Amino acid sequence: DGTPDGTPDGTPGERRCVLALVAESNCERETCDGVDSALALAAADSPFRAVEAAMVVASEAMNGTFRLRSRKSPPPVVDVFGWCTWDAFYHAVTPAGVEAGVAALADGGIPPRFVIIDDGWQSVAPDPQFKKRVDHISDHPRTKPDFIDRGHVTEVVEFGRADAGGGALAWAGGALASGLEYAYWNALHSVAYNSLTWNVAKFLVDWVFSPVIRGAFSTMSCFNHRVSAIHANVKFREAGATDLPNRKRAKGRGTKRKSPTADGGLGTGDGFGRVISRIKALGVHSVYCWHALFGYWGGLHPFERGVKRFRPKVVLPRHTPGLLAVEPSQAWDPISVGGVGTADPEKLAEFYEELHLYLADAGVDGVKVDGQAMVGGLGRGLGGGPNLARHLHAALEKSVKRHFPTNGLINCMCHSTENIFNFGDSALARVSDDFYPTNNASHTVHLANVAYLSTFMGEVVVPDWDMFHSLGDAGPLHAAARAVGGCPVYVSDSPGAHDFDLLRQLVFPSGKVLRAKLPGRPTRDCLYADTCRDGVSSLKVWNRNKIGGVVGCFNIQGAAWSRRKGIFVFQYASAADVPSVVASVRPEDVEGMVNGDDSNEEFVVQAHRTRALSLLRPGQRMPDLRLGPKEWEVYTVCKVLRVGGVKWAPVALDQMLNGGGALESCSLTPARRSKEGAAKGKAGKGGGRAGVVGETYLYGCGALVCYSSVEPVEVEVDGARVRAKWRASDGNLIVPLGPREGTHAVVVRF
Repeated sequence: DGTPDGTPDGTPGERRCVLALVAESNCERETCDGVDSALALAAADSPFRAVEAAMVVASEAMNGTFRLRSRKSPPPVVDVFGWCTWDAFYHAVTPAGVEAGVAALADGGIPPRFVIIDDGWQSVAPDPQFKKRVDHISDHPRTKPDFIDRGHVTEVVEFGRADAGGGALAWAGGALASGLEYAYWNALHSVAYNSLTWNVAKFLVDWVFSPVIRGAFSTMSCFNHRVSAIHANVKFREAGATDLPNRKRAKGRGTKRKSPTADGGLGTGDGFGRVISRIKALGVHSVYCWHALFGYWGGLHPFERGVKRFRPKVVLPRHTPGLLAVEPSQAWDPISVGGVGTADPEKLAEFYEELHLYLADAGVDGVKVDGQAMVGGLGRGLGGGPNLARHLHAALEKSVKRHFPTNGLINCMCHSTENIFNFGDSALARVSDDFYPTNNASHTVHLANVAYLSTFMGEVVVPDWDMFHSLGDAGPLHAAARAVGGCPVYVSDSPGAHDFDLLRQLVFPSGKVLRAKLPGRPTRDCLYADTCRDGVSSLKVWNRNKIGGVVGCFNIQGAAWSRRKGIFVFQYASAADVPSVVASVRPEDVEGMVNGDDSNEEFVVQAHRTRALSLLRPGQRMPDLRLGPKEWEVYTVCKVLRVGGVKWAPVALDQMLNGGGALESCSLTPARRSKEGAAKGKAGKGGGRAGVVGETYLYGCGALVCYSSVEPVEVEVDGARVRAKWRASDGNLIVPLGPREGTHAVVVRF
């Protein structure tokens, strides 16, 4: 029951490198001389099939503690556009801010159908010695944001003015802080684990500076705050509210407590349900709320009446040598220094039940569960990190299944196998670090992180590429990546800061998106390329749609994660020095598209930005495409159908980044002579050729791009004739669908 983690460890030698698998339980009670089924190996004619086969073996060897993505159902939010509050407001989020963010997008014709209320809604507090009169997380924001004067805001809260300061003392303090910050990031942050400097730093942090560090983090950040009550904080409560549960529960379900809000003396309701109702009244279908695996970054508060019944105790995480060798600064991470208020797994299971009951009764549809990476350091005395993770994820998934029946769970900061190998029902997880809007060096690296990690994690979950900002130079790059990622599409734009022209290439007027069917992963030819630093390689990401496939090409050279410094760094002195790269696309880039036994196969490839069509056979490539820094292109790949002398293929919705995702079926068949030929009197162009009919069903609006080797004699959309435009030079056929969004039947007669 205390299965250890397996950590690869490589030791370079003069002639060979020795690769070892180190078993780490992180608990003195869980020791062993060996382990069974420690490594799964697989071989296949495709690297992606090999990974899938290895994961099947691993799941069976672990008695099904995790299931493959293909055997699970993701929540419905993966197929609609969403908005997250985090990068728009951070901890200053309020109900008014949420309403403003939703309304601003809807006013621009891009309605978000799911919303994540991120960190900032919970009742949290620091330890008693660090409490202050106004808390920067749980209390009202101290400055007035721009959106508050807009007409669609239905709630106004009181805002105070931040204290002004200045003078020589403030300047000296700022200079000192900047100097210390520079010294830390350039000298201390990435010192080698177990080196003399590392051991001295750890001693000073643990025994000398711990109170000062904890006080600083409690004042300036969220990491040493802990959950003080189940209910929402004062920003999200309404005085005098008497919300009743929004849905009836079957007898025997839920917890014994009638209302989790009773612990705070708020009676049967605190008004949070009204907040959720107002958000949904703006057209939002699903609202998710954020919380951490242990409740909050600092866990549950051991001294607050609202959570005392869970019997939390503050525990200092102890990380494994395998983790510290990779991230030595985890030894003085703010959570490691301040500790986590944790409890026995059974009590944390009760916490999940009460929290989720409270949220579900308010009308919330799911949760984003963050901070999962800490579980490995908190398993001491509980059978180790893997054993603790197994119990917590079982409890979490049980509570989610009971209170959020659409599998409303997004896992976050969960990349350790302790978490991944316990995703039994969990079907959606973020597979990257955060999207950092103000950290330009991270914007390109983010794409590489997600694409390559999806090769592994995509076998277990639908990959979440995280939110992004539509406005800014990285917006188009990230939008194109989401189009090929097979992932949810959601932004964290501040109200009014949107690129609607870009978003319309991802989102329909209804809020639906065209999600590709698989996790987006690197093509074979860049699986082992350093697409961030080698100066020549483009990142190419492939995916499949129901009909055809899609390939995204990106220049993400110029920045990378520095193992030496432990931060994202630019590789060049200026953006002008970042090299251009060449991308070349072929049909084989989409795994499984090419049938090696059919030498007559042909494929049509459309470039999204130029809208040019090219006809390719297996082995042929598109002309080389030169991409400058942060430039990109998306190619749709479709198999050409052939009947007699007619070659035809529906390709994509025009002007949609993954327009091929709109196609639901297609066929090209000889016309039934009595009906399609004789009755209509149309034998087709080309003299003596029997009539041929192409049919396709698709979802969307606007126009459909097809390839056609000859000009059709008639085109129908939903039974009505339309005037299509055919271009002889490349076979481009544009079929107008009209403004109605929905399923359309297109018939093309030759």
